[in-house]
Amino acid sequence: MAATRRLRELAESALTRARLPPGPVTVALSGGADSAALAFLSIESAAEVSAAHVHHGLEASDMLADAASTISDRLGVPLETISVEVPPGPSPEAQAREVRYGRLALIVGQVLTGHTRDDTVETMLINLVRGTGADGLAGIPYHRPPNVYRPILEITRSETREIATLADLPFLDDPTNDDLSVTRNHIRRVVLPRLRELNPRVDVAMARAAAALGGDRELLDHMADRVPSGALEVSLVATLPRPVADRMVMKWLVANRVQLGADVIARVWSVVSGDTDRQALEGGRSVVRDRAVVRVE
Repeated sequence: MAATRRLRELAESALTRARLPPGPVTVALSGGADSAALAFLSIESAAEVSAAHVHHGLEASDMLADAASTISDRLGVPLETISVEVPPGPSPEAQAREVRYGRLALIVGQVLTGHTRDDTVETMLINLVRGTGADGLAGIPYHRPPNVYRPILEITRSETREIATLADLPFLDDPTNDDLSVTRNHIRRVVLPRLRELNPRVDVAMARAAAALGGDRELLDHMADRVPSGALEVSLVATLPRPVADRMVMKWLVANRVQLGADVIARVWSVVSGDTDRQALEGGRSVVRDRAVVRVE
């Protein structure tokens, strides 16, 4: 009885902070506690819920797929298991993430992922270590176009684990999370515990900072929404405030399928400003000044 009461209290508290989009949803069910709790909360909110599990073909993938299947059975939601192939690369985690999101984007309707406040804090620190602007310090955005939403970013990992445990959902911790050579794992298990010694509420403080910077990000995105997919007019970006112009350049690069990076943006600006007529990009492409416009060739 006490466990049932505690689960009800946790669910009610979490749902007041969750941003579940209206209508039918598909929960990206990884097999872990976060997505299991998200699926439970989605059902509690009276949404029409289905689930999808992306099988990456990696070492622990079969075990995670089994966990996702058992969780979906316990919750009584239909599950689609989607097999993908992760290409080789310097970061298997990053490669798997890109493939996963690419496949989730093909699902019809709204897809929910179980990212929590802890993920936002870890992402902020990862980006800070790598060197980032305000976007990186804003953490994880609520919406990843076209169809992915992260409704439990204000809920903690400890809460999702307790919800999943009390709801009798047999989640599985991904064993690769123990590998401290992975930056996120090192930050989670080594760096954050030390920061909590300095400030026990460091997670709250960083999440508050991320929210403030997220508001700035949304405003800059709105101001920089006049982005052409072809040539970029020099007069357009040259007359804008630099933060807005930077955002426009980044969106233009993404539209032209150019990998972003501070060095890439600096090369574009050297061409826009007229310091040079051409700068090389990865993959044999270049950004080129053609009189009053700049192109990617």
